[in-house]
Amino acid sequence: MPRITRARADMRRRQIIEAALVCFARHGFHKTTMQDIVKQSALSPGAIYCHFGGKHDIIVAVVEERHRRETELLQRASGKESFASAIDDLMKNFIAVLDTAEERAWRRLTIALWAESLHDRRLAVAVRQGVEAPRVMLADMIRQARTRGELAAGLNDDAMARLLIAAFQGLVLQQAWDARVDAAACADALAVLIASPRASGNRGRRAPRSTEAPEHAVAANVRRGYRAKHGGGIV
Repeated sequence: MPRITRARADMRRRQIIEAALVCFARHGFHKTTMQDIVKQSALSPGAIYCHFGGKHDIIVAVVEERHRRETELLQRASGKESFASAIDDLMKNFIAVLDTAEERAWRRLTIALWAESLHDRRLAVAVRQGVEAPRVMLADMIRQARTRGELAAGLNDDAMARLLIAAFQGLVLQQAWDARVDAAACADALAVLIASPRASGNRGRRAPRSTEAPEHAVAANVRRGYRAKHGGGIV
């Protein structure tokens, strides 16, 4: 038999992960069976077991794959020319999508995985990494924004990064409990809250001349992003 190439093996692995994502979001990871994943992936059981030892291995791989995608989004945001633009990008890619059925299904699964990680050491490592990597990247973005004078000089970078992550996780939880939660309105409020420390941190110093307050600039950017994506979701 011809040996499978690395590229083909990676493609097969990705195919299995994508199929598992669909199944976990549809049924939950406890109720999903290997047969469900076999059917969704259109592969044979043997092909799947060539790459994964079982469902638990696939669950961990699914978590790691989602973290990889989210890291790419954070890296893209970190390359923006201003903190306001970076926050706008993050709001669209992390919060705006919470209004879609697909993303809500994944986030409901995420909540279940958070709970399961309290009893599963291997899963806990993967879940913690999903917080640790974004925390480091966000803290660096905040530090750069302080250096540019966009945020308060005395702001604690790590604490601010953790609060941003906590705000997102809290919104995910609230939407899971109550589908009426307006992600767009929450994004608008969070954008203003993120930018507001600059004003309190600059007491006694003359603020740079600007036609628009920094917190208003961030919120305006977020609103423009939502209008483009949702046809005027924020007014």
